[in-house]
Amino acid sequence: MDKKPELTLEANDPSVAAALNAEQRLFAFYGLEAKTHFIRLPASGVQVRVSEIGSGSPILLVPGNTGEVFPLAPLLAELPGKRIIALNRPGGGGSEGMDHRSIEFRKLAIETLTAVLDAFSLDRVPIVAHSIGGHWSLWMALDRPDRVSALTLLGVPGNIIRTRPPFALRLLSVPVLNRLLFGLITPKRTGTALRGLSFVGHSAVTLARLPGAMADCYYHFQRLPHARISSLSLMERTNRLVGSRPEIRISAEQLQHIQQPTQFLWGTNDPFGSIETGREIAKCMPSAEFCAIQNGGHLPWLDDPAECGRRIRTFLGRY
Repeated sequence: MDKKPELTLEANDPSVAAALNAEQRLFAFYGLEAKTHFIRLPASGVQVRVSEIGSGSPILLVPGNTGEVFPLAPLLAELPGKRIIALNRPGGGGSEGMDHRSIEFRKLAIETLTAVLDAFSLDRVPIVAHSIGGHWSLWMALDRPDRVSALTLLGVPGNIIRTRPPFALRLLSVPVLNRLLFGLITPKRTGTALRGLSFVGHSAVTLARLPGAMADCYYHFQRLPHARISSLSLMERTNRLVGSRPEIRISAEQLQHIQQPTQFLWGTNDPFGSIETGREIAKCMPSAEFCAIQNGGHLPWLDDPAECGRRIRTFLGRY
C-alpha cells in the first residue's frame, strides 16, 4: 500500500533516532529492557511497533493519548513476572502515521489488536489499557470476546456514557483551528514538555518526580514527521467541540454485554470524567470493580505507580 511520505518513518531520520534514544533512556531509568518487533497490519497496511518487556504470563498493553508506550514506563516497572506485549498504536511511539479521518476507527482497533495477538501466538490474554486504548479494548472485548480474558482500564477509558475530554482538548477537534493550536502547544524545549500533564489532573509534585528522560520522550515523539496529522486527525475522528462523536461513544447498553472481569483504576483528579460517572459505568457491567486512585490524574500511575501496580497484580492474579 502506498503511503504519504509524512506517514512513514525512516530509521536514519534524526528525529526518529532522537525519540527512540529518549525512550531507551527512560526504560533504562526504570530498569526495563525491551525487545522491539514490527508488525504489518493486514488490512490497513500500517506498520506498528511493539515492545516486548519482561517474561512470565502475557499481558497486552494498549496505551492511550496519541499511542505511545513510554508514559507507562513507571507502571511497567511495577509488574514483575509478566511478559508485557506493549503496542504503540498507529500514529504513535514509532509506529507509522495514521490519518484517522480516512478509516473506520472501530475496525482499525479490532484489526490492530487481533494482529498483535496473532503475531505473538496469543489466543486469549488480559489487557491493560489507558484512555482511548481502554476504549479500543472494550470494543475488543465486545467484538472478539474469545481473545480477551480480563481488562484493567487506567484513567477514563475514552468516550463512554458522559465522559469526554476537557474543553481545551476538544478544541483540537476543530479543523484549521487545531493546526494553529498544535503549533502553540507543542513544547519548544524538553524542559517544558511535561506541562501538558498539568491540564489532565497531575500536580506539580508528580511532574517534579518524573525523570528528565520522560520529558525528552514527550518532546521528541511530538516532533516525528507524522505527529501532527496523526494526533489531530485522531481528535477530529473521535470528538467534536461539544463532546464525543455519537458513532464512537460506548453506551450503557453496550457495556452490559461485556462479560470479562474488568477493573477500573480512575484518578480522583481526572478531568475526563467524575468519580461518580466512573462508578456508574462500572455498575453497568456484569463483572466490574471500581477503584479511585486518590489525587490521581488522567494517567493515574504517574501519581502512584506502586498502588496501581499492586492493584493490577492482585486483580490479574485471579484470572
